[in-house]
Amino acid sequence: MKKYSYKDYESTNNNINKYIYNVYGWMSCGLLLTSFTAWYTTKIPILLEMIFFNRLFLFTIIITQIIIVFIISNMINRLNINIAITLFMLYSMLTGLSISSIFLIYTYTSISVTFLIASLMFALMSLWGYTSKQDLTKIGNISIMILIGIIISTIINTMIQSKYLLWIISYIGIISFSILIAWDTQKLKEIGINLINNNEQIKKYSILGALILYLDFINLYLLILKLVGVKSEDENKNN
Repeated sequence: MKKYSYKDYESTNNNINKYIYNVYGWMSCGLLLTSFTAWYTTKIPILLEMIFFNRLFLFTIIITQIIIVFIISNMINRLNINIAITLFMLYSMLTGLSISSIFLIYTYTSISVTFLIASLMFALMSLWGYTSKQDLTKIGNISIMILIGIIISTIINTMIQSKYLLWIISYIGIISFSILIAWDTQKLKEIGINLINNNEQIKKYSILGALILYLDFINLYLLILKLVGVKSEDENKNN
């Protein structure tokens, strides 16, 4: 049986940390691009009109995003690293286009404060997932099933327009995505362990990891914004 020295373990931990840092780094780049795109879109009336009044254009954005997620998730081994990066950045930009309405609906202060709240929650849950020795698979799977129920409930609520159901969906969704952040972080740590001797794969899988955590963060952020966000029209009424 091969024995591992302290230096071997230290090298392994350094490689895992390097992988995780790359994941967070690319995720941060994606969030910055999304934020800038969403804000800048509000400065282009023609683009806003296409997003909100041209269903085909919005539908194309959504379908493109689904295709990108499928490609990165299922074909990462066959992708060139530059293509993987380009696809992730394209996804981030398209997300910015699709959520640009938040800069029209909510106040800038509210958007910023909510971002800080979501970032703090993300950091705490991700830290828990990274340091926990407990297997989070069971509660992670439960969270996924709950999210499926949330999607169905959201579709139903588009027809009945219940404010109370929206609150319930948002609160449960926040809890579910918080758990998913911890679980996904734990899974990414395990991926990093399996990739410690393959620098090319580390680069590719850092993009996959960034996409996974990016999706968790964006959904968590939007759900929190629905609950605590101050709408521009409400602020104008108070003034």
